[in-house]
Amino acid sequence: MAELVDPRIETFAIPGARVVHGKVFPLGLRVKEGQSFADIDEAVSHIEALADQGTLDSLLTDHSTILFRGFPLANASDFSRFVQAFKLPNQHQEVGLSGIRTTVNGFVKTANEEPSDVKFYYHSEYGRSAHFPGLLFFFSEVVPESGGQTPLLSSLELYDELKRQLPEFIQALADKGVIGRQYFPSKDDPEAAHIGWNWHDSYGFDIVPGDSLEEQHRKVEAVLRDRLQAEGEWQDRNGALYVLQRLPALRRVQSTGKPSFFNGLMGVYGRARDNNALEPPYKGLDQKYHLPTTYGDGSPIPYETLDKVLEIADSIGFLVPWQVGDVAHIDNYTVQHARTPWVGDRSLLVSLWDGREKFVKY
Repeated sequence: MAELVDPRIETFAIPGARVVHGKVFPLGLRVKEGQSFADIDEAVSHIEALADQGTLDSLLTDHSTILFRGFPLANASDFSRFVQAFKLPNQHQEVGLSGIRTTVNGFVKTANEEPSDVKFYYHSEYGRSAHFPGLLFFFSEVVPESGGQTPLLSSLELYDELKRQLPEFIQALADKGVIGRQYFPSKDDPEAAHIGWNWHDSYGFDIVPGDSLEEQHRKVEAVLRDRLQAEGEWQDRNGALYVLQRLPALRRVQSTGKPSFFNGLMGVYGRARDNNALEPPYKGLDQKYHLPTTYGDGSPIPYETLDKVLEIADSIGFLVPWQVGDVAHIDNYTVQHARTPWVGDRSLLVSLWDGREKFVKY
């Protein structure tokens, strides 16, 4: 059990925060009244000292998310300095990006840049992949006029509720796992620009100029096999790639032994439902493909079950009340996140890291 005893930083109550397994979620940490950091250098030195003591790791294990407030962060450079102060082992390398992001600097990217009216449903970051970050940092650089919150959901609490309310669903997931499917167009397909990603850029790390199409396919398949344990299905009609990932949907956190609902089920289904893309060929009103996630034996997950999962998730979620300069430090193993639409300018930056936690078999 971690406790913070610090002359300059204190915990604070975040309106609407929940209590999960006896711990507040998320935990708020702010600069004490009457205290301040002269600049980002001084703040970074203080965070480094807490990291060296193991305090921040312990707090995150207990609370799953820490919201830092009142620190002197004004831009992406400050955010980069701040996240490096945590002295995490490795920055996460994204493999199979299926979102729209811009690299701001070596440690910082924009959060997904899809239009402001698009709602994102709860999901574990890269929850449809065998290669995912352990830790996320979100930095609120610009807060919009309205909306734009980042909903957070304890994957631990969600597991508990689903086991209580939908025990047969949880048992099916435990027995079968899931097959996630993602659509990646060819780079030269006009729809690639609209969708925002393609298989060449997402998986073609080893492709060099002059490679034949056959060689490009071979290199992409090697990345899928060796780095993701995934399968690829090439589509003759348009050169697109379907990526199939066979994964567990339930995991157990090694350090605590607690079961976690870690996957991308809600994100995939919610977007497909909103875009009327629940039937073949799964192309939605947004002119994007929303391939379904099924049980691991290929059988469909009933829509009424998924509707109930979304309903339960919404009932126990938490909206981060962003203020300018806030940083949310999130354990991806135990927290899912989402996005609400907004009005006005908004800038939310992200930094992805491989943490020290691990999953063990459920």
